[in-house]
Amino acid sequence: HKSRPTMTSVMNHLLRPNAAKLLTRQNLPVSRCLAPILSSHASPPSHHNNVQASTTRRAMATGTRGARGHGWLGKYRAGLGGRHLQGRWHFRDVDELNAVNDEVFAMNESLSKDIPTEAYFDLSVAGDEPRRVVIELASAALPKTIENFRLLCEQKGDEGGYESSSVYKIEKTVGLCMGDVVDNDGASGRCHPKMGTPASPFSFEDEGFFISHTDPGIVSMMSPGVHRNDSRFLITTTGAAQLDGRFVAFGRVKEGMDVINDIATGVFTKRGRPTVEIKVVACGAP
Repeated sequence: HKSRPTMTSVMNHLLRPNAAKLLTRQNLPVSRCLAPILSSHASPPSHHNNVQASTTRRAMATGTRGARGHGWLGKYRAGLGGRHLQGRWHFRDVDELNAVNDEVFAMNESLSKDIPTEAYFDLSVAGDEPRRVVIELASAALPKTIENFRLLCEQKGDEGGYESSSVYKIEKTVGLCMGDVVDNDGASGRCHPKMGTPASPFSFEDEGFFISHTDPGIVSMMSPGVHRNDSRFLITTTGAAQLDGRFVAFGRVKEGMDVINDIATGVFTKRGRPTVEIKVVACGAP
């Protein structure tokens, strides 16, 4: 007496010859989709780790800060913060934070005159006449971060400093990204050799988050992770609350904000990459 075939065995019998052809036409991975059907014939799928390490993945315009739970869409429609900034990140007192920023920079008055509190960059777009940007530094509050920045500004030629480096990316809603002294494309960076340690020779720790990204012109380190500051930095073109507590802000543009805005709005980009060279012709920390 033979047992009657079950519906499952009949479906498996019909699907085995044709399933691979159908999935091949649709460009679907056969080994993954046929596993429940052809468990006895298909080899187990291979798991390859193709995730590429990114050094710029950390909180630019894509990060979210604040509430994203129940009711976030209603808050967005009511004008109570966008998708990225809700809760305390939307209701923060910008005037109060600006007052704190002013107090941090006012601490420079207690420093001796031989400690630099300013730096400059001469930027040239597509070989045009360079234009100067002067940056006020928080030398009293962040001495280690400022020392690294100053040393990289003073290195000349092929010594591995900011001179001859480029603006490698323009985030239209954040600012200008620059300072890659290794590959000049934002993929890597390194701090000055004096600032590194045997355990971390190419980066140094976060010194403090005393300055908020409230206004355009804030100069901030672009660290790819916690305590991984190197040479990369950005100059904001708008308020960027999503960077507070993640990137160490250490300066602000004192003169030449028009140069930054002209570059941010006048240079054509492809996926953030400028189509013309924006080069640092000269820099220093007098």
